Amino acid sequence: MFKLATRAFMGLALAGALLTGGQASAQTVWRFSNWVPPTHPLTVEVFKVWAQNVEKVTEGRVKVQFVSALGNPPSHFDLVKDGVADVGMSTNSYTANRFILTQGVELPFLAPNAMSSCIAYWKTYEKFFAKADEYKGVHLVGIWTHGPGHIFTRDKKLTKISDLDGLKMRVPGGLVNEIAKKLGTVPVFAPSSQAYDVLSKGVADGIFFPTESVYNFKIGPVIHEALEIPNGLYRTSMFLVVNQAKWDALSDKDKKAIDSVSGMAVAKLAGAMWDKADADGKAGLLKLGTTFTTASPEMMKNLHAKLDSMTEEWIARANKERGVDGKAALAYFEQEVKANSK
Repeated sequence: MFKLATRAFMGLALAGALLTGGQASAQTVWRFSNWVPPTHPLTVEVFKVWAQNVEKVTEGRVKVQFVSALGNPPSHFDLVKDGVADVGMSTNSYTANRFILTQGVELPFLAPNAMSSCIAYWKTYEKFFAKADEYKGVHLVGIWTHGPGHIFTRDKKLTKISDLDGLKMRVPGGLVNEIAKKLGTVPVFAPSSQAYDVLSKGVADGIFFPTESVYNFKIGPVIHEALEIPNGLYRTSMFLVVNQAKWDALSDKDKKAIDSVSGMAVAKLAGAMWDKADADGKAGLLKLGTTFTTASPEMMKNLHAKLDSMTEEWIARANKERGVDGKAALAYFEQEVKANSK
């Protein structure tokens, strides 16, 4: 009887251990390779909130674990695609040849704030861009833009278009690189994380950036002049992606749950974060002594003269290289910006 009882107890213990092990292994942990500073609003108010929402809606079955960057910013699409990281984000313009369509939402003078741009971007992506499958190889969970991009310089005050001639300007690549050339400046490519170095060392005379980023990437001390461009000189688009195999391994229930806190939900998180951060960033830069000037009507006229041709150039590329009606897509984006700009 003692032997039988012992065997029964051991059997129950083994079954319990197997059950416990099964429950432990049921949790999926995604490693998020994040190169954005941990205190940056993008990390705190977008990435971490999304991660918390993912864990909540999957009832703990999927957890996002943040790890130090597993590569440089431009490499993150491929890091996720190849499974080195499970989740990652980057800026579309860092690998501009891969992302033709996203450049349409980056064109000059399109949106007064981040929220309207982010909402319009996600809706335009779903309606026009998704079929081109520019994110093939990964699962897209979020796209957004930052707020209006402006012109910041170390020392030179910009009052007329000719003041830009020959200035070395840090750019994120892609469409902004072309804007820099058309304005007569010399583009200097550098990821956001290297912006302080290129400016503090004099490699660049200034930077095209949203107000928030000048402050939160801590380059305010070397920036003394800011030229604000109504509706933005540009806006950079970014993406958040998950490794395709990791996504495919989820149950349909968890996929649906995560979709419910991704897409438009991420766009709105980013839009709200960036608009608030732009306002906070401007207040911070003013305290540091940065002088803000709004571009005059004459300067805006000259900016349009130099940059408006970019719209037709992008429409042609969208049609030819991606089979997308660029004119219709851009009109829809502008319509949605207007509807959501309040």
